[in-house]
Amino acid sequence: MSKIQHLTGSKSEDRRPSKSGQLLKNEIDLPIPTLLVVDDDPTVRQQLERLYTQSGYSVVAVSSAEEGISRVAEEDIDLAITDIKLPGMDGVQFISYIHENFPDVPVIAITGYSDIETAVNVLKLGASDFMVKPFDLGTVQESTRAALEKSNVYMEIRHLRRWLKDGSVFGGMLSKTPEMHRVFEIIRMVAPTDMTVLVQGETGTGKELVASAIHYQSQRRDGPFVTINCAGFPESLLENELFGHEKGAFTGADHPKPGKIELAHGGTLFLDEIESISVVMQGKLLRVLEDQKVHRLGGGASIHVDMRVIAASNIPLKEMVAEGRMRSDFYYRINVIPIHLVPLRQRKVDIPLLMHDFLRHQPIAAEKGINTISKHVVNVLMDYAWPGNIRELQNILARAIVLAAGPIIDAVDLLDLMPQPQPKENGAILCASLDEWMTEQEKRFLEQKLEDFGGNVALTAKSCGIGLRTLSRKIRLHNLDSKGFQNNKT
Repeated sequence: MSKIQHLTGSKSEDRRPSKSGQLLKNEIDLPIPTLLVVDDDPTVRQQLERLYTQSGYSVVAVSSAEEGISRVAEEDIDLAITDIKLPGMDGVQFISYIHENFPDVPVIAITGYSDIETAVNVLKLGASDFMVKPFDLGTVQESTRAALEKSNVYMEIRHLRRWLKDGSVFGGMLSKTPEMHRVFEIIRMVAPTDMTVLVQGETGTGKELVASAIHYQSQRRDGPFVTINCAGFPESLLENELFGHEKGAFTGADHPKPGKIELAHGGTLFLDEIESISVVMQGKLLRVLEDQKVHRLGGGASIHVDMRVIAASNIPLKEMVAEGRMRSDFYYRINVIPIHLVPLRQRKVDIPLLMHDFLRHQPIAAEKGINTISKHVVNVLMDYAWPGNIRELQNILARAIVLAAGPIIDAVDLLDLMPQPQPKENGAILCASLDEWMTEQEKRFLEQKLEDFGGNVALTAKSCGIGLRTLSRKIRLHNLDSKGFQNNKT
């Protein structure tokens, strides 16, 4: 047999995680594919196993379809090559099963009979290619390379999830960037402790996912994970939500009610949009954090609480301290371990990965048999600025899945979301930075949406794919008046 060239174009490398558990860059860029060989003929099995091993692949070889299915379910198989004539379950049934249950794993069919009808049948069932024995090794190599290339994104997802322990370690977060890998590493290190964590990042970057990952990797994982959006309540109601009340504390308080702080005993309290609380409320929370005791409204006795606190903010809290809108002692109490999440526009390399992972786990996509995103759509989404970050990406994909007419997403509704050309002076954009440019684009976008819906905040929020509270906060941030748009639309 002639010397077999490497199909991967590079030598096999050590892709084990480092001792710290952090992923190395080349582990993600060039994962070693794992191939499954299914053939009851030991000679053919050995021949394919030798070919693939010398080509730099990891190989699993079995003699039956039943064992092949078991290995696909247990391991990260990136491609299967199977004989059609097998004892028990035959290759046609095997291909059908894999296509139905593992649609992102390509299958190559081989047979000893030049049967056109069988070839057409297995290709219809989802096989990526069909070869007749005795097969040419070069043809096997090329067919394998082509099939893996087409499923490259799914392979990256599988390998990322393998090193990240199937995504559960980080609550489903995926990334190829060093910045996010550092976040994963901080989560690993801080989770076993009880230190307070402050997660800062723009809306839609996944702050609650980080908080959840920290909780479920901690010793408190069996305790409650209690969340509250501090921007969702006016001051008086927020205090009641956090501290609870005794019977008779105020009109309508017919029964005692524990607050979120009390409910988090033995677990974790996640305070989202912490920037929205008043200085007075900051002082009350600070006292609870320092003393680990809470007083219900209308009650005299203190209640001991054993909880871990994770706070999140959409804006840099240090600026609020400088402006006098946040107590410095409260800021330093919650900012023990800071975690910063970069916006999606600064990690666009992750967009294809996030898109295909979302597509793979979207129930409607599975029902409609949607398993592919066209290159045109990928390019369009890669060029977009993503003011709403990952949440906006998910909303746009969900809409595209619902509207897709076939198994391929070949169009997305971005026409009303694309940023408008920025005015220039002497060829230079007037904004001083990308963040300023993004802020101006977001303001213009919201103005247009509010005008389209006559100032109706609820309809505007739904059209933008964001929550009502988030839109209200952005309206305040940009000094917009929704009432001013009410007469512009009939």
